[in-house]
Amino acid sequence: MRILKRLLIILILLILAVAGCIYYAFKIEPFRVTLNEFTLNEESSDREHLKIVQISDLHIKADFTFENLDKVIKMVNAQNPDIVIFTGDLYDNYAIYRDDENVTAALQKIKAGYGKFALWGNRDYGGGAERAYASIIEAAGFTLLKNENYHLTLDNGKRILFTGLDDALLGHPIMPDGTEKDGSDYKLLLSHEPDNVDHYLDYDYDIALSGHSHGGQINVPFLPFINERALTTSALSSKYGGGMYDFDDAALKQLYVNTGIGTTHISARFGVVPEVTLFHVYV
Repeated sequence: MRILKRLLIILILLILAVAGCIYYAFKIEPFRVTLNEFTLNEESSDREHLKIVQISDLHIKADFTFENLDKVIKMVNAQNPDIVIFTGDLYDNYAIYRDDENVTAALQKIKAGYGKFALWGNRDYGGGAERAYASIIEAAGFTLLKNENYHLTLDNGKRILFTGLDDALLGHPIMPDGTEKDGSDYKLLLSHEPDNVDHYLDYDYDIALSGHSHGGQINVPFLPFINERALTTSALSSKYGGGMYDFDDAALKQLYVNTGIGTTHISARFGVVPEVTLFHVYV
């Protein structure tokens, strides 16, 4: 009898633990936000300290509205960024849920000293979003890049190159003409899908910034196969799940995959807290 009682207690505890994890995954973690910071090159007194903030994959929908962006926007602005980059996927499904006026007003609150830039993601094409995305993002004060280069000259005279590629799933990414000969002091390649970056490893960029993967959204500790399955079954990424990747034998030096803010397929995250990324760049 004692053994049966102990087994029953263990079973109850396991059920409670699983229920608690499920509750956390659906009701708590998707509404958190964390800040990840990286220094991309060596600090020096004769260089300008450039703060670049990246956000990605907002996936606005009925259970994650513009009001849920408030915490994210406050964290972005608290960094006093010089540049803010949004790497695509504004709505989850524009045909099902949209709130353009409030979403635009929320994104307008993001402040950046030099400017705000955005890309096209696959969700920015589907569900009718293609007809509205550009006007929303530009009304919010972002420069929308689509297979084009943008040069920014800093106060110290150094020049930064931003190359924004079109979405690789529903768009047509093409490297802008003349990019190979660009002599900017620091170069960033922007691509919504991280796996697409493999096509541009021979281009001399300091870093590529992507999103799209969501880190799989589910990452159970000590069970990596679950996260791998989450990535592949959701068709989010097959190679670059999230975080920093270094390329030792390529012209492109690094890739950072932001794991995003919102959710898709299921409104849950576990072990992949929504992130704002801050890059310290000395140019």
